Amino acid sequence: MKEKDTHIATRIRAEIKRIDPKAKIILFGSRARGDARKDSDWDLLILIDSQNIREKEDLFRDKIYDLELDTGEIISLFVYNNKDWTSRHKITPLYRNIKKEGVVL
Repeated sequence: MKEKDTHIATRIRAEIKRIDPKAKIILFGSRARGDARKDSDWDLLILIDSQNIREKEDLFRDKIYDLELDTGEIISLFVYNNKDWTSRHKITPLYRNIKKEGVVL
């Protein structure tokens, strides 16, 4: 990961953890594979223990939006309950893709 990307990943992690210290953050897609282009977005899976996904997701998105404005990067969030992700979503292509190439931040 380039120095700029490492800095952005560190900031993303800090903002998410400030809201939910137990959140698991997984980078996937071109940034995780190391083949990102200059215009590539940041794909992030955020797993939380809370059942109130919508409330946490709104908080995450507010903070990440500020980071997007500051860095000029596009950051895409996928927020799921940890138990739902490991049970219900296990059969999806997205799950298999993240399991294969995901990088925990």
